[in-house]
Parts: sequence; structure tokens; C-alpha cells
Amino acid sequence: MNARKDGGLLADIRTHLLNKADQPTDRRQDVIHPSEMAHDDWCPRATYYRIRDARAGIPIKGEQFAVGTLSIFEEGHSIHSKWQGWLDDMGLLEGRWKCLNCKHLHRDITLRPPSCVTCGSEALQYAEVTLGDESSLIHGHADGKVPKRLIEIKSIGKGTLRMDAPKLLSEHTHETRSGKKLVDLDGLWDGLKRPLTPHVKQGNIYLWLASRSGIDAEEMVFLYEFKANQLTKSFTIRMSDRILDPLLAKAGEIKIALNGGPEPERAHDNKTKKPCSGCPWAAECWEDEDADDPQEPRDRRRRAAGEGPARPRARGAARAGAARRAPAEAPARPDRGRRRRADGPVQGVDGVGELLRRPAGESTGRRVVRRGRPGSPAQRRDRGESRQERDSG
Repeated sequence: MNARKDGGLLADIRTHLLNKADQPTDRRQDVIHPSEMAHDDWCPRATYYRIRDARAGIPIKGEQFAVGTLSIFEEGHSIHSKWQGWLDDMGLLEGRWKCLNCKHLHRDITLRPPSCVTCGSEALQYAEVTLGDESSLIHGHADGKVPKRLIEIKSIGKGTLRMDAPKLLSEHTHETRSGKKLVDLDGLWDGLKRPLTPHVKQGNIYLWLASRSGIDAEEMVFLYEFKANQLTKSFTIRMSDRILDPLLAKAGEIKIALNGGPEPERAHDNKTKKPCSGCPWAAECWEDEDADDPQEPRDRRRRAAGEGPARPRARGAARAGAARRAPAEAPARPDRGRRRRADGPVQGVDGVGELLRRPAGESTGRRVVRRGRPGSPAQRRDRGESRQERDSG
């Protein structure tokens, strides 16, 4: 048999995939996505920047992926469709349905309708389970729903475990005599005894959104399929406040910032490493590190984004910024439970803080300290003034 390498067709397919990936997406950019919240490296400040720009009409640059990664995504979509199709065949799959004829999207969460309510076509496509809460700005889609349960379908590969279960992957990776590393795939799959942490976080958010949307879902079921051999597993969880509370608190910080409050704290401390190195807003996020006045560029951005007048700039903001960059010493205000941002407004002194900072033996005024050599005229003069103050008191 004569065979030759044909790069032309493969090159055309790769070009098609890249062009398809560049097409506009209907994924909303003005909301917080549960999938991003679930990652350990989630940066609420980056999410704030994205929503702020989306509201201002600024185009959001999509993430660029290699052809191999796009192929992995397509494989994941195929696995989703397979499991959803089986559940639909069983008469269990609930969700929204889209008519392929007139493009009408049914609003209610139901089993498959017999036909489109608008045009009567029976060509309906599953559109998953839309979940959202406007008060928190969190919106997403669960992969499916059966009575009283949400469904998340996850295709698991070595890349997934490298990111989300590195210790498990290491335990089942062995080195040959020649130095080559081989993964025991069967042992790796057998060693997976619980759902991965990002999936647990995402599932909790979906259950919370369902409760806010009036959707009857008491549990989340994860259906895992191992890409290496198509073996499957399932795990079930219930909603946990312990997992939810920190995530919802971070989402609340984003909403406060969008309403004119302080930006969320930067989640990472090295702009040369991921995710900062690939973040579209890295330059803006890190620009105040070397600025003389870190508040000024934020004032310009707020005015440009139409967010109203800038917050009053604190006196001495530049000095505060320099102090933040300097090596840490003893806290300047130990009575404060939270450190004030260098670019934030100066807060008034409360009664408790003033009492704690007041020098012992004084009721009003301020204490002046003059430094000098032991026994210097300045120190003798200070001691003399102190004696006079006590005598006059």
C-alpha cells in the first residue's frame, strides 16, 4: 500500500478550528462565572476589571488556545452531549430547550417538550440549566438536571489531575530505568476517591443559585469519565456553607467595587508568573506599584468608565504607597483589625483607637519626642519640661 503524508487537509482543519474559536461568543462578560470562582487561582480583581470594561462597552479580548487545546475542548463537548442524550432517552433530563427551526429558547426548566411552542417543530436541542442571581452578579449553566438533582459532567484526563490533584498524579507516576516517566492510568483512576476541589466549589455555587432561582435541586451529582479508557465514576454532594461563604464574600467585594467602592485585593504577588503574566489587565493592576500617587491613575480610569466622580484622594497617599512598598516593620496602627489600602480614603479615628494610642498619663495634646545623645541638652530640657508640667498640673 502506498501512503503519503498529506498536510494539506489537516492544515485546513486546523485553520477552521482557529477561525471558529475567533468568532464572537454568547458567553456573558458582565457577570461572575461559577467556573472561574471555583479555581484556586481565581483573582476577583481581574473579574472586576472584566465586568467594568464590559459595562463600558470595551471589547473583551478572548483567551487564545492552540489547536490541540481546542480539540480537547471539543472532546469534552462530545462527552457532555453523549451523557445528556442518554438521560434524555431515559425521560429524565430537565432543562431549557432551543428550537433549531425558529431559534426560540424555552424559558422554563422542563422535560423535552413534544414540539416548539412557537413554530411547532420537533427539532429541539438541549440548552442545559440556566442559573443566575442578579443581586450577586453570579450566572452560569449546569450541565443537566434530573428530579431534585443537578448534574455536572466532567471529562477527566492527566491534564485535569495535573492541575487539580497533583499529589495523586505523582503517586501513580513511575520512572523507568532509562529515566522515562510513565503514569499508571488504571491505578490513577482507582486512586480518585472523591470529587476534585474545583468541582466541589462549582457544584456548591450551582446549588446555591438553584435555591435562589426557585429550582428544586437538593444535590449535585458529578459524572466523571476518564479520557484514557472511558471508565466512569459518580460522586454526590450537598450544599455546604463552609465552602460557599468565602466564595460569596469575594463576589461581594466585586459588586462593592463596581458600585464605587475599593477594588478587590490583588490575589497574586508575582506579575511575571501565571496567571498575572497572561492577564489582559496586568499592566493596569500593577501600575500603582511604582506610581508616585497610586490614586491618580484609578481616578482617570473611573472617569473614563463613566463611574462618576473619583473618590476623594487621601492626603499623603504617595507617602502611604511608599510605606506599603517598604520593608515591613512594627504595625503603625496595632489597634486596627484591617490594613487600609494605600489608595483608599483616610478614615477618621474612632474612639477606641484614639484611647489605645493615647500616651499613658496624658489626657489631651500630643507627645513630642526629641532624639539626642544620652545626657544631651535636648534630653535634659525635655526632662525639665516634664517636671514643670507635673508641678503645674
